[in-house]
Amino acid sequence: MTFRACFLQKILFFFLNLIRWKKQVLFTNLEYIYPQINLSQKKIFYKKLLKNLTQDAADFITKSCIYSAKNSKFIIDSKSLPVLEKMKKGGLMLTAHFENYEAIGPWLVRLNIPLVASYARLHPKFLDKLVYKHFRTIDSQSYSLFINNSKDILQNLKAGKLFCLLADQDYRKSHFICGNFLKKTVHCNPIPQFILSHLSQTPVYLCWLNSQNNHKILFAKEIYPKNGEELFQFFHQWLELQIEKSPEKWYGWVHRRYLSTMNSPSN
Repeated sequence: MTFRACFLQKILFFFLNLIRWKKQVLFTNLEYIYPQINLSQKKIFYKKLLKNLTQDAADFITKSCIYSAKNSKFIIDSKSLPVLEKMKKGGLMLTAHFENYEAIGPWLVRLNIPLVASYARLHPKFLDKLVYKHFRTIDSQSYSLFINNSKDILQNLKAGKLFCLLADQDYRKSHFICGNFLKKTVHCNPIPQFILSHLSQTPVYLCWLNSQNNHKILFAKEIYPKNGEELFQFFHQWLELQIEKSPEKWYGWVHRRYLSTMNSPSN
């Protein structure tokens, strides 16, 4: 971390810890997934997650984790190179709220990948403009897009864009894909099924960043689902593996991922 990022991380950590940000949500999720976990373990887990989250946020805000070919600390996984080359022709990319996920967009743009990432507008309006201009734009190129309807996604895919979807969020509308994640039932976004049903030849990718020995490494993998349900099976298997390696780096713990299904009789 740079000095600026380190300083900002300490401020963010102090403030979020002080207000106990999302602490109860995280505790509820941990109890749901790991019923044997005790209070002391939950507190330790919370502090570790906050440290990771604020470090990643500080790196992103100060732009100290943005890919540059001249910086030896930024590495492209050798096995991922042919996949990244294919991604330049467009498709559907899935990722999760896992370690430096916000930085993936700028990395891909600098690798000349035509990324389009859907986002929800922020309020007030000036905040939305600030985030759009300074944090969702790199080298004067914006990679985020407000999607009015699903047909906009199809148009972007037909134009050769790579559409990015954060696929680890609870889907609370009536039409969902049912999945299984960390041995619990979850409701998943139906957009991948919509895409595959209209553009069945759409290539599907997973993409993520890992930190190893003070280096940041970009990984990409192509998957071959027949439908939306199988797509989420592959996605959840991948994400569960990442969580098994580094459980405190999945920030979905502070989201209400299981809200739609937590009180279901089947669980």
